[in-house]
Amino acid sequence: MTATTIPLFDDPPAAPRPARSRPVAAEPEVLLTPDEAADVLKIGRSKLYELMARGLINSVKLGRCRRFRRSDLDLFIRGLEAVPAE
Repeated sequence: MTATTIPLFDDPPAAPRPARSRPVAAEPEVLLTPDEAADVLKIGRSKLYELMARGLINSVKLGRCRRFRRSDLDLFIRGLEAVPAE
């Protein structure tokens, strides 16, 4: 909603303000369940919890629920070292 000014008395008309451009937001952060996070990494839930316990993957708690940020999974993937084929 935009506000329109009303000229009072002998005020000169105001020049229109340029429209403010909103910065383009990146993808919103996505929280994944342990099953969804394990599917992204193509590993089992137990392995996911092991990686979390070792501090290799961050997670958040919402009440009693454990959730994983997609960006944290992507960061973990980017940090993996490629093993040369033998």
